[in-house]
Amino acid sequence: MFEASAIQALVILIVLIFLGMFLRQWGILKYSDGLTLSKIIINVSIPALILSSLSQQQFEAEKLLLAAVMIISQLACALIAWVVSYFLKLSRPRRGALILASTFTSSAFLGYAVVKEAFHNNSEALADAAIVSELGVATLLFTVGIFIAMYFGSLGELSFKGKFKEMSKFFYSPIFISLILGIGLSFFNISKKNVFVSSVYELLQLIASANTFLVALTIGVMLYFKDFRKVWWIVLVAVIIKLIIQPLLSQAQAHIFQFPDLWQQIVVLEAAMPTAAMTAVFAKKYGCDAELTSILIFATFISSIITMIMMVLLL
Repeated sequence: MFEASAIQALVILIVLIFLGMFLRQWGILKYSDGLTLSKIIINVSIPALILSSLSQQQFEAEKLLLAAVMIISQLACALIAWVVSYFLKLSRPRRGALILASTFTSSAFLGYAVVKEAFHNNSEALADAAIVSELGVATLLFTVGIFIAMYFGSLGELSFKGKFKEMSKFFYSPIFISLILGIGLSFFNISKKNVFVSSVYELLQLIASANTFLVALTIGVMLYFKDFRKVWWIVLVAVIIKLIIQPLLSQAQAHIFQFPDLWQQIVVLEAAMPTAAMTAVFAKKYGCDAELTSILIFATFISSIITMIMMVLLL
């Protein structure tokens, strides 16, 4: 049942992504509209989804293990990518691009959409996905990710104060605020019989319900087929580390910690997501090879269509 639902979710997302590509081809949407849509997703629909999901589920401290599994898997992949890039004798900007693309998963941007469709709006699954995404991925992406981009890019000499300022931005972003607020509200038994409370939740769910469509549309609008011939070997390394090794590491840890089926499915699905789009932003901003990073993001996304189905069948 889960396999069929997850594969159906992927098919729906792929159809919507192609819709976004066709809308761009027809001139209804432009590439620049994708940047605007991504801002709406990050600042509006994802925070609404997180707040709505987390606040309706009792938070359990043991769920921090979900985040821990993702953190360990990503750091292990970062180390593997660093070692491989060293032996491949890549330039510092390219090493940074490979490490970023091999490490950080698109758990928020695409992960929520897949989980939402695969589990048919199951609030518990969405709440678990929020823990994995925001505590296990986002906190690492906006701290270690920025540090990697700075270290291997042209801004490695930035002062400690400058680095700290950049990394601290995440902790007052709408996503992090909604995470903390959602966890805080989960400790209170909020009654939805109150008209005001029920109206607020209805509004949040209405906004959150648009997330899947917005994500798929944004990817389609911003997706271009590029020539991989010059960097195919780097692409292959990134795909193997990000889409095969990372989910397998997550599954191995899930077995060690004896996770229930739902938790195991969530961490493996999230780990099997393609590279986070924000890595291209960091690469561009801090002087890594942004063009290579974009190619790797695209490659992991296309390849993830196959690898996610493999992971679903494996589950």
